[in-house]
Amino acid sequence: MTSTLSSMLEKLSFLTQRAWPILLSTSLISYLTLVHFLRYNRVKRTTSRFSHQIRSGMPLSTAFRIHNSLVELEFPAIFSTATTFALFKAYGIPSISSLLVSTHQLSGPPLASSKRYADTGALLLEAVLNEPGAERSVEAIARINYLHDRWRGKVKGGIRDEDMLYTLSLFALEPMRWVKQYEWRELSEVEVCALGTWWKYLGDGLKVPFNELPGFEKGWENGLQWMEELSAWSVAYEKKSMVPAKSNAVLAEATLKIILWKVPKWMHGFGRRLFATVMEGSSPRLREAMLIEYPPPVYRRTFTYLMKIRKFILRHLSLPRYRRLTRMPTPSPANDGRINLPRVRVYPWYIRPTLKKRWGPSALLARLRGDVLPGDDKTFMPEGFLTKELGPMGLMGSGGDEMDEEVRRLKEEGGRGCPFVRM
Repeated sequence: MTSTLSSMLEKLSFLTQRAWPILLSTSLISYLTLVHFLRYNRVKRTTSRFSHQIRSGMPLSTAFRIHNSLVELEFPAIFSTATTFALFKAYGIPSISSLLVSTHQLSGPPLASSKRYADTGALLLEAVLNEPGAERSVEAIARINYLHDRWRGKVKGGIRDEDMLYTLSLFALEPMRWVKQYEWRELSEVEVCALGTWWKYLGDGLKVPFNELPGFEKGWENGLQWMEELSAWSVAYEKKSMVPAKSNAVLAEATLKIILWKVPKWMHGFGRRLFATVMEGSSPRLREAMLIEYPPPVYRRTFTYLMKIRKFILRHLSLPRYRRLTRMPTPSPANDGRINLPRVRVYPWYIRPTLKKRWGPSALLARLRGDVLPGDDKTFMPEGFLTKELGPMGLMGSGGDEMDEEVRRLKEEGGRGCPFVRM
């Protein structure tokens, strides 16, 4: 009896030892297959559902949904970084940087420059991530136009039409370029068409002139054609206009201070070299125009390898995100509809002083650095902002009549159909 039981246990142990590798291999293959299926499922469904609209005309509502899906679900980190980089890249054009330096809004005292960064981010969030024709989006576009109109049309030292078009091109094109370079897949034709449709609509609202593009006279078939022409024009404009200038370097230094404000001073050298590495990988011409030194080769090689590893892990080993990384703040009905921003940028502009914001891990580190916390100073408007208050301190609350006129214009032009209508 004992020998029989012992024999059975030995056989069971042998079978178990043989089964584990099979079970693990089967589980691994099943998981990798599931990752591959789910990773590409969303883009396949989008292509299948909307590919016919590339030719027939993509409605703004569709373009908006696809755009926000890319921002909040598919590529949230890269889209956010690329959008920030797009804003910075515009500073590599001397005609743009010299104007911004002369206003002292970005290169002046930290209080004013930090408000400019916070306000720019707030206006972009409101204009780009709200539905087309929505009150919040229309008000943000109207506010941007009011702030820009003060500098447009000037004979000397104002905002040039070419610079308006170039800046818009960066917001439309840089996310696509960064996804191609750093993400686990490229954008599909449907997604590129959606980006083109959405940014053409925003450009029309912002009164950006498109007469420099070849298709201006006859019109464009769709967002794909518009993006192709915009990309070709933008690259040519960079070659001609993105040249080294002291004003570029001033804004680069001011931006670096914003980026490195949380980094200990003893790591600032590393941070600057890493920043130069990212610039060299994404736009070598920009690094030269900003008068930033070439990064050590080891930084470039390491960064390239790390991004390749990230790409491999996301494509083959990681399940896709199914919970949206929502970036849109919600207005407070109890506080006259004021809006609070979610993240602190040097100074806590428009940050609600919640328990987490004042005593959470990040807040405790901020206390150790001696930073101003949300709620410490009413100057930073912890109650939140209204769109009409955004802009330089001297213009807070001004421009109401001009904004009302712009809002009426934008609503009359509509915000639902395809913007690619034959002229």
